Amino acid sequence: MNVLEQRLWDAFPTGALVTADPDGEREVRGEVLTRLLLGAQAPAPGARASLRLSGARITGEFALWFAQVDAPIQLEDCEFARMPVLYWARLGFTSFARSSMPGLHASNVTVDGHLKLKGARIDGVLRLAGARISGGLVLAEARLRSSGTALHAERITLGGDLAAGRADIEGLVVVSQGRIAGDLELDRARIAPPSAPESIPEPHHLIARDHGVLAADSVVVEGGFFARGAEFGGEVRMWHSRISGIVSFTDTTITNPGRVALRVDSATLDGGLFLARTTISGQVRCRHAQINRTFALWEARLSHPGELAVLGESLTLNGTLDARETVVEGSVWLENAQLNGAVGFRGATLSRPGEIALCLNGVTAASVVHLCDGFTAHGQVAFAHGQVGSLLCLNAAALDAPPADSSALRLWRLRAPELRIRMTSVTGPVDLRHVHAGLLRDDPGNWPAVLRLTGLTYDTLEPAATETDRRAWLARDPEQAARQPYEQLAAALRASGDDDAARSVLLTRQRARTRASGWPARVWGVLQDVTVGYGYRPLLAAVWLVVLLGLGTAAYASHPPRAAEPEKAPEFQAVVYTLDVLLPLVDFGQQTAFVPAGRFLWLSFLLVAAGWILATTIAAALTRSLRRS
Repeated sequence: MNVLEQRLWDAFPTGALVTADPDGEREVRGEVLTRLLLGAQAPAPGARASLRLSGARITGEFALWFAQVDAPIQLEDCEFARMPVLYWARLGFTSFARSSMPGLHASNVTVDGHLKLKGARIDGVLRLAGARISGGLVLAEARLRSSGTALHAERITLGGDLAAGRADIEGLVVVSQGRIAGDLELDRARIAPPSAPESIPEPHHLIARDHGVLAADSVVVEGGFFARGAEFGGEVRMWHSRISGIVSFTDTTITNPGRVALRVDSATLDGGLFLARTTISGQVRCRHAQINRTFALWEARLSHPGELAVLGESLTLNGTLDARETVVEGSVWLENAQLNGAVGFRGATLSRPGEIALCLNGVTAASVVHLCDGFTAHGQVAFAHGQVGSLLCLNAAALDAPPADSSALRLWRLRAPELRIRMTSVTGPVDLRHVHAGLLRDDPGNWPAVLRLTGLTYDTLEPAATETDRRAWLARDPEQAARQPYEQLAAALRASGDDDAARSVLLTRQRARTRASGWPARVWGVLQDVTVGYGYRPLLAAVWLVVLLGLGTAAYASHPPRAAEPEKAPEFQAVVYTLDVLLPLVDFGQQTAFVPAGRFLWLSFLLVAAGWILATTIAAALTRSLRRS
């Protein structure tokens, strides 16, 4: 036994700290440490035995497998030549702070207190699978290096925190199926992918093959998950996990281009998910997840070009979705999500040209949805079959969806109490078919060239633009012959008290239908238009009647027709005779009593035909008008 070992042997019963002399004896055999901890040296009366050693180089084998050790272990600032083995041991407080070692085998270890590895340097695997630690696992400022798994802590149970702030890890970190009573803290940590992922055995080889660096599947954390200011060089996975506190990746970088970068599918995050100011290269997946507070994406930079950058299909969010000033290369896809708080993409930029940039199809949003104040989408914004609890706002938004046959905005069958659509610019059609809005606020002159309106309904339309502006608005619909958009606008104008404008809109609709009809229908439509304005200009019929009556009266007054039976004929009245000729089914006795000749006979035929046409068109138009009313 060398001098340092003797000093340690003598100090153990009282728990005194032994510090190796840097310029003197530094080596301690692992077997000596094992013998001390297994009872070779009894504690001093009234004292608590402890193994406290600092600055030593530990050679040989330090192995406590299946051992029960009551004495605290404090081997700090030490250098281990061989990997310590604590397999299935039962230990008290244990610290390897700032020590270096070629791995640590502590699977299924039980520690009554903390297991402290703060500042440790481990060139190998830190094995803590199935470990039960009543305190915390302290890995703050530790450096782990492995060609495969760096930390294997599957099924770990912690009574405190897993504290790994500022840790520098190269290799896969696995804490799947673990239970952590405190926080999982990785603030300012760096986790890089393993150098030889193909060497990792099942089941971890799958995430390693996908360039994963953190596997926290099915983990239960009763505190929060903090990775603020951290760097991850591959996928971070929390599949089916339950986190009671906040999950925060604020100011963090996650890099896994072309693959999944952050996966929280089917997870329950009670404290919210914060990706504020985060830079992510790869996909963010939260399919079927439940987030019970804020989902913060503000000022984030997400890049998954040409693909789905955020996939939140069937997400349940019981808080605010805040994506203001977010820049996304790729799509944000939230199909069939349940969003029970406000949704905000103010100032955000989403880019997936030629495809859907923002998919909210089937989304139920219980509050407001803000796609406004500088929101920009290079690609389609789709909100079909959705429902908004209060307001959908697209004011000051810029939408660009080439090619031209792709809708820039598609709100098919959306339901919202209020729609505000006063966009700065729109490239591509807008589809509002079968949308229902209690209040539609827009700028009728600022819509794109193609606007699909069939089935659009609204209770109130603002601003109260002129009827000419609104007719131009309807003219942007390729299906101009469709009745419903005109009838809906007319109903809104009539409800506002402008009956004349309502009739003018309906007249425009009839003219559009006539232009789209075959030539017989067009001829009949022109006659109705000229004579009575399809029933929406009833005074026009009176004008025609007066004109024809005046023409006939003047003609017959100057050249009275001869009496059919002079001895029985009444006194000729030019006005009454003309009325008798003009009005069908009316008999004043003049038409049968007098017989015109020559060109006046042809005038009578013309007046009879005009009378029938006028009467028929009036009857048809009035019937149609009354039916629409």
